[in-house]
Amino acid sequence: MPTDSSNRPRVVVLGGGFAGLGAAQQLQHSDAEVVLIDRHDYHTFQPLLYQVATGLLDTSTVGHALRDLFHDQPNARVHEANVTGIDLAAREVRFDAIEPLTCDYLVLALGAEVNFFGVEGAQECAFPLYTLADAVRLKNHILRRWEAADRNPSLVDDGALNVVVVGGGPTGIESVGALTELYRQNLGKDYPDVRPEQARLTLVEAGPELFPMFRPDIRQYTTRILAKLGVDVRLGETVASISPTSVRLKSGEELPAHTLVWGAGLQGNAIVRSLGLDLQRGNRIGVAPDLTVPGHPQVYAVGDIAAIADVKTGDVLPQLGSVAQQSGQQAGHNIARRLRDQDADHFTYHDKGTMAAIGRGAAVVQMRRGHTMKGKAAALAWGAVHAALLPAGADRARAALRWTVAGFTHERASRIVVDEDEHPTKPAGVGKQR
Repeated sequence: MPTDSSNRPRVVVLGGGFAGLGAAQQLQHSDAEVVLIDRHDYHTFQPLLYQVATGLLDTSTVGHALRDLFHDQPNARVHEANVTGIDLAAREVRFDAIEPLTCDYLVLALGAEVNFFGVEGAQECAFPLYTLADAVRLKNHILRRWEAADRNPSLVDDGALNVVVVGGGPTGIESVGALTELYRQNLGKDYPDVRPEQARLTLVEAGPELFPMFRPDIRQYTTRILAKLGVDVRLGETVASISPTSVRLKSGEELPAHTLVWGAGLQGNAIVRSLGLDLQRGNRIGVAPDLTVPGHPQVYAVGDIAAIADVKTGDVLPQLGSVAQQSGQQAGHNIARRLRDQDADHFTYHDKGTMAAIGRGAAVVQMRRGHTMKGKAAALAWGAVHAALLPAGADRARAALRWTVAGFTHERASRIVVDEDEHPTKPAGVGKQR
């Protein structure tokens, strides 16, 4: 594996998500060798995964080649490999595809994995939305269910088109809203013999209200919009078990549904359980105010893998892209300061507000000081902010074009299934007799 031949300090960043990118890019002008390693060769813009799952955006808009993002950073190298072990004391990382690496500073930005909370059948049957592969898998599954119902209409009564979405936060609400649009405006026309009103979309939330992080007026608005879209909202309900064709609630009710979208929770990457650390709720690493791992002053934990306390309230910050990005940038900033023999700074999260899209022309925004926006104005703000946050100009252009076209025509051009195991087509002329 090519490495920097100088004697510069080496910083290894594990993970190419918001946190890992933030840390690595913050070290652009530092006198250090930066090595970023991820199990994929692309960065995923997770807030838009539900739009891949519902055919609005394609994978190249939401996934961007990691190496492309470091063309202007000569001190950085990117490698694709899975982490198999970490020795924190020695600051050594082992991988499945490259030789072990030792480093002067280590940034743990491995992200999270889905937490199914021990629900029976969830691991085998649920469809989470945390990775790009998750989004493609869900899209393919939904399209195949409609194709199957078109061939055999009796499957509709069995719940082939029904979807249960678990989680009343942004992931769950954005997903169920987008699925409603896909069902009514696209698949209902694709399959004229299958009536979209036969499909039942249900949102299940364990708490007493949707969007608990928002103000009451936003929660009330969200409830009204979902009712208008025909979504069956179940508050104070939890899922007991899942099978390929049904969902059983803890109340005992059985919902016929061939699809369950899981947006209910995350936990720290499994690798953290091998580190010998005291983990907080959800297998997250507790960190010091400067984001270092206690007992390991040259190791930083950032993003979804870390339990970062808000300096103002003392509460652990949520697993959001903005928290990941800012904490990653802070870790990179602190490493850069320490390379210059300067003291590290404490991390302060700057809450710039929260927003979510509910459906066509319906979104919500809550500013840092409590001001709220709803409806079309919020939808425009949501689009502007998410386009700006995409990592490259080409991604922004593709997203803006798709959103604009869909705004006028409801078009979701990516609602196709590509089978990875399909045999390649023979080149023209092969096998023909002359």
